[in-house]
Amino acid sequence: MASAELTVADWTTLTDLCVAAFNEDWDGYWESIGPGVHVIAEQAGRGVVAHAAIVPRLLYPGEATLRTGYVEAVAVAPAMQRHGLGTKVMEIIDAMIDEAYELGALGTGSHGFYERLGWVTWRGPTWIREGDGRVERSPNEDGGIMVRRTPTTPADFDLTLPIAVDWRPGEVW
Repeated sequence: MASAELTVADWTTLTDLCVAAFNEDWDGYWESIGPGVHVIAEQAGRGVVAHAAIVPRLLYPGEATLRTGYVEAVAVAPAMQRHGLGTKVMEIIDAMIDEAYELGALGTGSHGFYERLGWVTWRGPTWIREGDGRVERSPNEDGGIMVRRTPTTPADFDLTLPIAVDWRPGEVW
């Protein structure tokens, strides 16, 4: 479902899910990531139990510019975690990325979960591109970014190159 199709009640439900799943403040998060496509899993009697979103972004590995499906807010209700719901929403997200983007990317501390779905850790240094074209090092993100190759990822794609993303408010990566 596109962000524009979500109602105020939908946003509240998704925010509540993410706050419960991550145990952190969610103020301003949706506005900072921008519009995207949301995959939402519901269960009878429980309502929304899992969510993941794709936001279109550009990533700059080395000298290349790749259209990237950036994954955001992969969340499962705490009582429903470890029941395959996160995998189910990510399988849908992965298929959407494979079909529409040159690359998939996300930031995480849960590498094992994504590795078994075909994601790999970016091994090069991370950077942020400012609006004026300057790049600023983001060493705290090194080792925390994962990517997914797609059918249109360049054949010579090198996971050790520097990689940059355009600045945005909130969590840049």
